[in-house]
Amino acid sequence: MARDVSSKRKIVARPAVLNTLSLAISSGLNFISLLLWVRLLPPVEFGQFTLITTTALLINAILFEWARIVSARTLYSPTAATRIDPARADALFTIVFGLILLLGILTAILSISGHTIFGLGPRWMWVLFVFLVSEVALTQLNVISRARHAAWHTFWVIVTRSTLSLVIGLALVLGYGLGLSGVLLGLVIGQAVAVIGGIATDAVWRRLRIAGARAEDREVMGGMLKLGAPLMLSSGLSYGVGVLDRYQVEHILGTSSVAYYAAPADLLQKTLGFAMLAVNITMYPAMVRAYEDEGPDKARVLLEGNAVMYVAMCLPVLVAATVLAGPVSHLLLGARLAPQSAPLLPLVTASALLRLLIIYHLQVAFQLTRHMRLLMVAPALAIATFVLLGPLSLHRFGLMGIAGVSLLAQATGYAVSAIMARRTFGIRLLGRDNAKVLVAGAAMAAAMLPFAHVTGVPMTLVALAAGGLVYAAAILLLRLDQVRTIKAKFVRR
Repeated sequence: MARDVSSKRKIVARPAVLNTLSLAISSGLNFISLLLWVRLLPPVEFGQFTLITTTALLINAILFEWARIVSARTLYSPTAATRIDPARADALFTIVFGLILLLGILTAILSISGHTIFGLGPRWMWVLFVFLVSEVALTQLNVISRARHAAWHTFWVIVTRSTLSLVIGLALVLGYGLGLSGVLLGLVIGQAVAVIGGIATDAVWRRLRIAGARAEDREVMGGMLKLGAPLMLSSGLSYGVGVLDRYQVEHILGTSSVAYYAAPADLLQKTLGFAMLAVNITMYPAMVRAYEDEGPDKARVLLEGNAVMYVAMCLPVLVAATVLAGPVSHLLLGARLAPQSAPLLPLVTASALLRLLIIYHLQVAFQLTRHMRLLMVAPALAIATFVLLGPLSLHRFGLMGIAGVSLLAQATGYAVSAIMARRTFGIRLLGRDNAKVLVAGAAMAAAMLPFAHVTGVPMTLVALAAGGLVYAAAILLLRLDQVRTIKAKFVRR
């Protein structure tokens, strides 16, 4: 019996470790890519790169993010040969294929009509289309692989995409002087190769068929569309909150200003987002099982413990971005962007942290209790804040104004979501562990304060190391209760 339990733990742990490792490698390579493009591209080209990829991902969030969520919830079948229900897979494939076909027709119309997008000619419409399609396919590949516990397949697809995109893009920029064109081509080629290789090595994709000929096919497709329709709105709103400010900056201040604003925001959001996603990948299934098997109280303990871990991991980033805004900006962005971006760093970091806490903590409470409509409240409030105050703040205060509006928008969404999460699920937002983390953060800030105006990479690294050591020591000395609770739960399992 003990051997069976041990074997089961290994089976569950191995995919979790590989998924986390693939995410860490991919996020690291993407972070390095962003650091390089910030330095190698002129501000106007980096602004164009940001807007083009943002537009593609926004379309993906509106039209296809629902497919990822529906896939994760409905495709798994323990009795199927591939562990994926073939009828549901065919139905979802048919719907997604139809949407992609419509996008292809629209792309052809825009290309033939001679439209430009953010200063790029009509031929780039097709590059944007291929990037979007490959992004959708990659997402579905990873969802299906995780559902089947095919962790190595997920690992190689994700790492191949990030590695090829970086290597090919760097070769085209440095070797052939292609600039923005090289970066975009590298990204598209890297994703396309990963998609083709992933599909060719996965039996599930080779069995997909166009559905709809039979009445039962149409019934399955109708059920999936009914489940996915509300998610289209919530996904579009959630992603739109994170990018609406970029479009406002481009419209009022110009494309170059997008680089000064988006570079620090994207770098910090990727850093914080990786930390939270790494926890969420492992803990979300555990919370669902706890909610269904042991009741809301057990799931609430895990959810509250998650919040402590999120803040404990991300607070040092916020402290460093605030106390060492100038040195950190020069370290991350280089001399060309740092002077304009440094004042924004504390605001955009705090804004990113609040937004991610809403997504990975508070909205999980709504998902567990199936209050799906509440998912739209926070992003709707944030978008309303941007629409009402964004243009005015940009005209009067420039980039600092829109950074302040972004922080206000996320703080408002967080406050309202916190109130609703407490009412629907009874979660605690303040506790002894939270106070311990704040004390550790204050100790870190005090340790780094003497280095606030240092210059040069070596001294900046020394300052970050000193603050990190003080923070880690404080966390260890204070002994977080929730971490021990979560650890004990997994040991029992």
